[in-house]
Amino acid sequence: MAVTFIIMALGSGIGLSFASPYGSGPSATSLTVAAAVWLVMAQIMGFATGGYLAGRLRSPAYDGVIGETTFRDAAQGFMVWALGAVAMAVFVGLMGYLAASAATQAAAGAATAVNVAARNEPANTTAAATDYFVDLLFRPGAAPATASTPRPSDTVGLAAAGAQPGLSAETRAEVTRVLVRGISQGRLDDNDRTYLAQVVFARTGLPPDEAQRRVTEVETKAREAVKDAADKAARAGAYFSFWTFMSLLFGAVAATLAGILGDSCAMPKAG
Repeated sequence: MAVTFIIMALGSGIGLSFASPYGSGPSATSLTVAAAVWLVMAQIMGFATGGYLAGRLRSPAYDGVIGETTFRDAAQGFMVWALGAVAMAVFVGLMGYLAASAATQAAAGAATAVNVAARNEPANTTAAATDYFVDLLFRPGAAPATASTPRPSDTVGLAAAGAQPGLSAETRAEVTRVLVRGISQGRLDDNDRTYLAQVVFARTGLPPDEAQRRVTEVETKAREAVKDAADKAARAGAYFSFWTFMSLLFGAVAATLAGILGDSCAMPKAG
């Protein structure tokens, strides 16, 4: 485990240097493949080291049974792999538990931020991803075309005169809740869709049909974003599971063969 950790730490440092944002480096796909291959190599070298030491330090057995020595050497290396796999599983499980706890705390912090925003109090938290889609809902419509191009000073005056009414924190929080509920259920209810269209019409001045179309477009974009994030997470999980399996498989073979090699190097030569 120590050898594996050292090699993976080295690979992480090399990968960070390759992925420098100040220069043209390899793509994310090539970095992912390189990381997977490096993981397999690190597992092979780590388990091979453990298997070799286990076979080399094993007490010799001269019981006259043909093949018993080779079997015991292989078993020593295989047990090194089994213990290492269990230790790794415990470590990954612990890290997953800590990550889940951090996610729960982040969700609680997000809920607190929404409550603070509803009371119109400042909060030093990162805005939720849903806020972007709420901003899309209330973007002002395109200004009507004019015969002549206004001067910059005239543009400022027109913007101030035709500014949309301010959106209160209570209304924004309510719209966010409605949108999140609709996304979680797969679609907005008809009543919620009509209500959001009315709010968009009142705040942006868009025609009712345009407001209705905007609500539908934003709902579609939000659903696609959530689906894309879920698909990426599923692909990442499958990718990680596959390469973890491959690394452990090669590690088992390396530990077993290294156990046999370790004891054969320690056996006295005849003559």
